[in-house]
Formats: sequence, C-alpha cells, structure tokens
Amino acid sequence: MGRDVTGKAVRRHVRGRTKGAVTERVTGLEIQRARSAQHAAINARQTLGDWLDEWLLHIKRSRKPRTFTTYDALTRTHCQQLRNTKLHEVTVRQIDDLLDRVATTVSPTSAGNLHRTLRAAFSTAVRRGLIPSNPCQHATVPRTLHVEIEPLTVRDVRRVLAAAASQRNAARWSVALALGLRQGEALGLQWGDVNLDEGTLTVRRQLQRQPWEHGCGQAEPDHRPAQCPCRHSGGLRFDDTKTGAGRRLLAIPPQMLPQLLEHRRSQAQARLAAGPAWNDLGLVFPKSDGTPADPRADHSQWKALLAAAGVRDARLHDARHTAATLLLAQGVDGRVVMDLMGWSQAVLLTRYQHVMDTMRVEAAEKVGSAIWGAP
Repeated sequence: MGRDVTGKAVRRHVRGRTKGAVTERVTGLEIQRARSAQHAAINARQTLGDWLDEWLLHIKRSRKPRTFTTYDALTRTHCQQLRNTKLHEVTVRQIDDLLDRVATTVSPTSAGNLHRTLRAAFSTAVRRGLIPSNPCQHATVPRTLHVEIEPLTVRDVRRVLAAAASQRNAARWSVALALGLRQGEALGLQWGDVNLDEGTLTVRRQLQRQPWEHGCGQAEPDHRPAQCPCRHSGGLRFDDTKTGAGRRLLAIPPQMLPQLLEHRRSQAQARLAAGPAWNDLGLVFPKSDGTPADPRADHSQWKALLAAAGVRDARLHDARHTAATLLLAQGVDGRVVMDLMGWSQAVLLTRYQHVMDTMRVEAAEKVGSAIWGAP
C-alpha cells in the first residue's frame, strides 16, 4: 500500500469466502493505493479505446437504447486517433485538439456532446482509481451558437389546425400545438390515458424506434445490426418518458374535448369496419390498422400539413416550442410551464427569454399604471 514514515513497505491482507470476494477487496485496496499515490492503478497498459469499450458495456444497462447508441457513435466516430493512447497518458491538450477538430469538421454541437460523453467516461475511470484526474474537466469546450426558437404564431396555428380538420388524425396536431407533447409521447398515447369526462390527459410512455442488436453470435460481424438475420431488441417499442418529469397529468382545453370525442367515435367505426385486421393496442393516434404510427411517416405528415396550410417550414418539435411560448405569453408562471411541458431543468426556460422579456415589460407597465395612472 506504499511506505510509512520510516520507509518500510505497508502491506494489507484480505480474506474472503470466495475468489470473487477476495478479488473485489483487492481491487478496493488498489484503488486506495492509486488515490494516495496519485497514479494509475490496476492496469497501466490499458488504452483509451479499451476503457471506452469497457465503459460503454458498463453503462448499457443504465441508459436508454437511443442514448447509448449516441454515446457509442460519438466515441467510435471521433476518438479513433486517441484509442491507442494509454488511458493514464491522455492529456488536456489532446482533448482540446480533439474537440477543436470535431467543432471545425462537424459542428460545435457535436463537439459539446462528445465532451460530455468523454467527461462521464473519465469520471468513472477516476472513481475506479484508473487515473488520478479527469482531463476533460479542464478542457476548453468550443462555444456553440445560440439558436433562437422560432415558434409558430397564433395565426399559423389556426391555419394548421384548419388544414388538418379533414384528416383522419386531426386531433394529433391539436395535442401537439396546444399541449406540447413530444412526438413519441403523442404516438404512444393510449385511450386509457385520456379521461374525457374530467378533461385530463396523462403522459406515461413514449413510442421510440430502438436500434437493432446483433443476434448471430459473431465476434466481428461483417454486416450492420439491422441486416443481421437474428437481430433483436429493435424497431418501434414503448418506453418510459424521457425524464421522470415527463410523467405528468395535463388538463385538456375545453375547446379540444369535442374534437377528441369525435376522434374516438371515428376510430371506433374504423375498428368495426376493419374487423379482425384491427390491432387493438388502445392507441389514440395509430395507423389505419391500429398498429403504432411510424415516427418518420408522422414527420412527413407534419411537413405536408404545413405546406397545405401555407405556413412556413418548421420542425415537428417546433410545435412543442409553440405550446410553451403560448403558455408563457399568456402569463402562466414559469414553474407551471415546466410542469406542463415535462421539463426537469429550469435552465430550459432561458430558451424563451424573448417571451420573458415581453412579460417583464408588461409587468412594468402595470406597476406604472397602478402608481401613476395609465400613460
């Protein structure tokens, strides 16, 4: 474990009922020794590539499939030049050069995502005593350009809903623009989550396209997971909400209740007409046979709807931004908006600073009118 003040070697002994228990205790001693000596422990020959592979395998059980796929893609795409570098020899300068190269050749946003991923990987290595410090902690992260949110105007919203009125799932766009549900949350919505008598809607799950995994058992397959004949765990699947705050109860605007009621009646008629061909999953916005709607097709329908309504091109996620903007513009408290939108961090409100500034001006005018009268 090192040496004492007299220079004599300090030794520790451990016992255990099984080999695994002894190994675990020895590993704990090695970590303690590494932290006290401020040098890498256990395997000084371990490379960054080896550690990233081990770290990805470790976190796979605790991350959502799409999140894990993002981590895996970032590290395998951008870290090839450093994979053979010894883990404990990676320097802040190397991380700076890596992030600068990604920001220049790809985008500053990708560089920021890579920095967060590597920082998490190195933090785990520090906790395990593999390295004395995290080189990402002092790295310079390229500045990302602030993208101003461009929500639809109230006039645009009305034109979109008018154009959607004749479509089969017209209420799908009312839910997006008025309640701000994420795409996966809307497509994963079931009738058991909707209480039309009380006028409430509960968000409990989301529909996500999960990445496929190999099932052929080959160590280094020459085909992609999606092409594997024994692929598994992929395709459209129901998953938990994005965050814990995403599970929320929403009040449905009274004006929307008749539309949802009519939508349920129309769907019941379609179910009877389809007969055995209908897949009854209880979805509010399924395909014509009751199966989950494809997110890509849903996105294409949104784009076609904007064109039909004569509204400028916008992302589907901008419908969610529009709902948040309308809430803030109506003077709804920011904390309430966070709860309704399912945000877990208050920092997300800063993206709507232009709306908040308008509310501050209106507040100042009201105070002035109360004290000195109307201008």
